[in-house]
Amino acid sequence: MKKILFVFIVVAGLFSCSKEDWFENIQPEINFFAVPEDATGEEADLRREFFKEMGIYLLFTDTLGIRETQALSGEKISSIQVLDFFWNMNPVDDYYTDSLKLLYYQDVMQKKVAVQFLQYEILPMVPQYFYPYSILLLDSLARYPAQSGSHGPGVGIEILSSMQCTALALGNLSELTQAEKETLKNNLSEQIIIDHINLIPDEEFATFYTYSEAYYGIPTYNVTRPVESVGFLDTYVNSWTVTFNSQASDKLAFVEKMFELTEEEFRTTYADYPLVISKMEEMVKILHKYGVNIYQ
Repeated sequence: MKKILFVFIVVAGLFSCSKEDWFENIQPEINFFAVPEDATGEEADLRREFFKEMGIYLLFTDTLGIRETQALSGEKISSIQVLDFFWNMNPVDDYYTDSLKLLYYQDVMQKKVAVQFLQYEILPMVPQYFYPYSILLLDSLARYPAQSGSHGPGVGIEILSSMQCTALALGNLSELTQAEKETLKNNLSEQIIIDHINLIPDEEFATFYTYSEAYYGIPTYNVTRPVESVGFLDTYVNSWTVTFNSQASDKLAFVEKMFELTEEEFRTTYADYPLVISKMEEMVKILHKYGVNIYQ
């Protein structure tokens, strides 16, 4: 009886309060990727102009801002909003077990040079359909395998993509030759497309999947060898972390190989495997439909 009476008193008290007395924790949603309205300076202007021109949020640090919320006690709680590179789009990457070391650009002129290279060299080669939500420009980026931790040998990488952001480590572009810049531009533009291939609706790959349909989802050791004879590429056959005969890995392997080889090289390499050639030709049609002019 005492418990029932207590609940009644609490509920009655809540309904007897005026609207002004209610606890309210509703706060306007903040877009932490956008430049704050009160931000000034060359970097803020650079980021605003880039978004205006390209429709992509531009970042120079993985720390996005501070979110403040109010607890029931009235205490303000601050939490730092940081990019989460663990939200991966690519099903075959194992970044979530690793740690990263990011080196930011410190000089505003280096930032400007990096933005110009991104805007006028890299992105013109990427169909807008595959544009990342945001791009983080870095001096360098290193990945440390989980087994060794941050004290082990790091592996320098040029690009890392996730749902939220694509990080590009461009380094000091003024030190690169024109040939090195050309190679960097091609590698990064191609990898952006590869990393965002899952943006293409899966139904577009229906015909592509039919060629190896009988082998998806079965134990990998039951897939006929050589795997090329049933339409697969051997890219991930020996991987411990990737199921090579999944649909996602299959289409990814083809896109990667097609960017690696010219059409003539591809046809020569897989001349004895008609299913592989047919799947390549179907992938060309899909990519062309979405603005990727490969094997023209």
